[in-house]
Amino acid sequence: MAPTAELPAPPPPRRPRSGPPPGLKNLGNTCYLNSVVQCLASTPPLANFCLASRHSNLCKKVFPNKDKECAFCVLEWQIARLLRAEAGAVDSPGKIIRFLPLFAEHFRRGRQEDAHEFLRYVIDACHTACARIRKRLPAASANGDCGQEEGRAPGTCMVMRETFGGHLLSQVKCLVCKGESNKTDEIMDLSLDLLGTTSVGDALACFFRPEILEGANKYSCESCKKLTSARKQMFIAKAPKTSS
Repeated sequence: MAPTAELPAPPPPRRPRSGPPPGLKNLGNTCYLNSVVQCLASTPPLANFCLASRHSNLCKKVFPNKDKECAFCVLEWQIARLLRAEAGAVDSPGKIIRFLPLFAEHFRRGRQEDAHEFLRYVIDACHTACARIRKRLPAASANGDCGQEEGRAPGTCMVMRETFGGHLLSQVKCLVCKGESNKTDEIMDLSLDLLGTTSVGDALACFFRPEILEGANKYSCESCKKLTSARKQMFIAKAPKTSS
């Protein structure tokens, strides 16, 4: 039997250029969408991931006969196209506009929407798309294609969680017995109140500032078996690799 010829290795993906990516056209109140795409395209782990077509290549293998477009495939195409555009070029977000319901069903073309809300929908939609792939893969393949080793690029199936995911700790500490009540939640972003602040750092300081529960807002302490004064505060239990 004649030996099978080996296919040449694919060329390495182009890395994102340094500096800001090319501009995006405003197709009628699409500034919220454009700003989100620009932020995601400027996130190095996600940008390199999209330039390598890691999601779409696996998506086509797992769902070869899919009859519906994939949200992550749409985003990957748009980011890769933007990053490969010539310097000074102005690209169009037309494909994301065309498939806007894949990300947010209630968003309407031509209507101004909230950028932060759209970002959350995009991350959730892409994470869901990755989870669908993970569910269809055999355990061994899932570990190979979806896992992440220390120091390597994000895994295919968990890229959104690996890039933006973290854990937020909510702690209430009784000021009488010093007992603590801790609750940890997985997060993909933080919602900061910018009113009355002068910078993102200032807004973060306000978010993590301790609050004293007293008076009509006293804490029901299980150890003390009564209402007591307490301190409530938020902490980052696990910081995300990239802030969204």
